[in-house]
Amino acid sequence: MMKYLSGMLLLWLVYSACTSEQAPKPEDKNFACDTAVITSARIYTIIQQKCTNFGCHPGGGSPVGANFGTLASLKAYITLNGGTFAERVTSVNADMPQSQGFPELPRAVRDSIACWISKGMPDQ
Repeated sequence: MMKYLSGMLLLWLVYSACTSEQAPKPEDKNFACDTAVITSARIYTIIQQKCTNFGCHPGGGSPVGANFGTLASLKAYITLNGGTFAERVTSVNADMPQSQGFPELPRAVRDSIACWISKGMPDQ
């Protein structure tokens, strides 16, 4: 029982950590990609929460070679498959995550990821 409660607490902490600090609010009309500071650490935290933690793209047997198990593998995938990544993750018609029961990425998160990519995936 204690492990269950600890697990639920950890899950809640991870979920609550994903706040507007990780992405601009959708209604933030002042957000501009050219002045936004979006780091690899921030984006990779989102990718871990939404893409790797549910067993979809953790590496190893990931679908279509979409290995997001490390920041380096995520960057390598985007570098080689930028069009596919944009279509599936950041576009208006993005369909990731596909798994039933997982909510789609909010527009603000998709915009943040696209901005980070357009800036060359900076670490700082």
